[in-house]
Amino acid sequence: MNQHKVDSTLILKRIYQVPIQLVWRAWTDPAEIAKWWVGGWDHVVHSAQADVRVGGSYRIAFAPPGKTPWVETGKYSEIVPLKRLVYEEKVTQNDKLVHANQTQIDFRDLGGKTEVTVTTSGFESWRNAEGWVPALEKLAIALAA
Repeated sequence: MNQHKVDSTLILKRIYQVPIQLVWRAWTDPAEIAKWWVGGWDHVVHSAQADVRVGGSYRIAFAPPGKTPWVETGKYSEIVPLKRLVYEEKVTQNDKLVHANQTQIDFRDLGGKTEVTVTTSGFESWRNAEGWVPALEKLAIALAA
């Protein structure tokens, strides 16, 4: 039952072996987002749109091939180029809310490498690891291509 939901914060860090400009572009260019933003290992991106500016929004649909997509939407509340993205996110499927969280992505230049820290907070944010872990791995694969 939903009566036992708790607020939580999930923090994931990953170092990518490419310059920060490439990692930033992967998070802010819809064509690049479409290469990696998934919620599971077997998922593909069906569509990706992003208006990356404070007050702008994004919409990404993803699912296993042939399945009804999850749709993630959000609104950007803070953007510091090459440093930080902050947004409210909602994930729905068949117009039913799956979860809603506050997410912050921090980028740190490591001299040709880039550290990315994903911090997501809200009801049962710890469950978001199920989607973020494969997404961050697929990001590594896309950046290496």
